[in-house]
Amino acid sequence: MPEKIYSQNEEQEIISKFIDHHDIKNTAVEIGINTGAKGDGTTLQGNTVFLKEKGWKCLWIDAKTVGHGVIKKAVYPENINEILTAFGHIGIFSIDIDSEDWYVVKAMLENCHRPELLVCETNSYLDPMEDLVMPLKHRRNNIPKSVCHGATLFAFDNLISRFGYSYKCSTDLGTNSFWIRKDIDPHAVDINGYRNNRNLVKTNWSRTNDTDKWKSSRELLA
Repeated sequence: MPEKIYSQNEEQEIISKFIDHHDIKNTAVEIGINTGAKGDGTTLQGNTVFLKEKGWKCLWIDAKTVGHGVIKKAVYPENINEILTAFGHIGIFSIDIDSEDWYVVKAMLENCHRPELLVCETNSYLDPMEDLVMPLKHRRNNIPKSVCHGATLFAFDNLISRFGYSYKCSTDLGTNSFWIRKDIDPHAVDINGYRNNRNLVKTNWSRTNDTDKWKSSRELLA
């Protein structure tokens, strides 16, 4: 019987290949997980749901999702390290919160948490090679959805590569990107090879608002 797919795109397939080819600890933390798989609130949609079925220790947190073993909690740079310290060693860390993703990852890495595999939502409505990061706390004021969320592939790679990670790939639409610790796999792929992986579909997340502002990773890491 074919394996049930829980991820939004091909994330589950990519993660499966990583764990087939690398000795990754069977623990996972996923920040941002919902019941969008069927649209009726009965099935979780996430990148690590299939791992729980394989017996992995998984921690799932979301600001809105209720039930299904998900902890209802908003995650910010200010509280991520307390959460991760309580969990312990992380094999796979996945984040998709449409807001302060870049800052949460930065706070985690600067506090010496080093998941073996990182799966980060990258803003697929923007040019992946632009250096754009949503300003900290920009979306905490319940502003309308817009293209100003998260960060680009370039901005994430400029951050994550400083902490001993190799970029490996992105999904076809550029919605999620993958990094692995260099002690596990030192070969890094050039992000320019994924410069055309973009989502060109018009949605509430692709529109522009007067409130849109941007930072750059170069500025934030200076």
